[in-house]
Amino acid sequence: MSARPPTQEPPQGPLVGVRVLDFCSFINGSFSAMLLGDLGADVVKIEPLTGDLCRHWGPFIKGESRFFQGWNRNKRSVAIDLRSPAGREVVYRLVDDVDVVMENFRPGVTERLGIDYPRLQARNPRIIYASSSAFGSTGPYRDRPGYDPVLQSMGGSAHLQQRHGGVAAICSVAVSDYQAAMLMVAGVNAALYHRERTGEGQRLETSLLQAILSVQSHYYVEPLEVAEDGPPGIYPYRMFETKKTPIFIAAGTDKFWRLMCEALGVPELGEHPDYDTNPKRVARAEELSARLQPLFLERTGLEWEATLVEQGVPCAAVRTHLEFFTDPQVTAMAMNPVIRHAGYGDVRVAGVPVHFDRTPGGIQRAAPRLGEHTEEVLRAAGYEDAEIGRLRADGVLLGA
Repeated sequence: MSARPPTQEPPQGPLVGVRVLDFCSFINGSFSAMLLGDLGADVVKIEPLTGDLCRHWGPFIKGESRFFQGWNRNKRSVAIDLRSPAGREVVYRLVDDVDVVMENFRPGVTERLGIDYPRLQARNPRIIYASSSAFGSTGPYRDRPGYDPVLQSMGGSAHLQQRHGGVAAICSVAVSDYQAAMLMVAGVNAALYHRERTGEGQRLETSLLQAILSVQSHYYVEPLEVAEDGPPGIYPYRMFETKKTPIFIAAGTDKFWRLMCEALGVPELGEHPDYDTNPKRVARAEELSARLQPLFLERTGLEWEATLVEQGVPCAAVRTHLEFFTDPQVTAMAMNPVIRHAGYGDVRVAGVPVHFDRTPGGIQRAAPRLGEHTEEVLRAAGYEDAEIGRLRADGVLLGA
């Protein structure tokens, strides 16, 4: 292992100069604040003395949660007891000099902690206050706890998996969490743009409920005065078993259908009048699957992928996430860089997912250790060392 120091680059990206206080835990909220950091914002993560709850989710790398690492790079950690008046006063002083506050508590928690929008907006009228929760702040479910699988189950996503696997199933990727994070980033940037033009700060809100609806918007088109017609779906748009590893075929157009049939050695099937349009294929999906499946069993998934891609058919053999992580296309897009972590050395991470021609973002630092930057952040806010020492002695602060 090389002896180079931990990754700590100067901030870069279109959001350099934007200051963010991140009160979030888990994916929803934490990931959106991380993306703002990827784009150059200075993100200070405010954690309880026990840390973001996802710090305790395994697997661990020398005591540090891999989950936490994935959602919290480009942040500085301040560990503070928000239940104490002295702890809240520290936060108020930090709020005086920030642009964005982000939280994903259940409704009512910020009021109990004294960090709700009216209280912080009174100190800094220009702040953008971004809130995210499971079910939003209004309606009969506002106090109901929820995680992504709950919303996948409620929102139809798990039910739709039956089309591919035959049974209701939860996607292991936290669909509503990540979509809520993207909505939050979009909302924060739109609010910053509005403030740039008018000087006005504001509160914005999203939720896992809104996220699962928005990410499946095509399923939520409900005609109220006419009836739908035609069979639902696309065929073939499904997984097939092969000699080794399944393959997903996404022949979503008539052209792709014909190209797939040519690659499989059955060009007559591609031109057959019973199957030459998608509605006909969907209506005969079971019949077609019975004819196609034996063909796919003749070769491995990777062999079929090579043949079908050469023919121009959208498809992919199933891979593990780590197999994909070293794919040459991932490397070519700079999406698997190696950074240096202070606790355990080099680590490969997912790269910055948006590329800018003039103001590229970057990874300035690995995810922080709990309270790693407490003293640094407080000194920059005007605290003397003696004050910081007293707060630590009183159990208000935790340093790394």
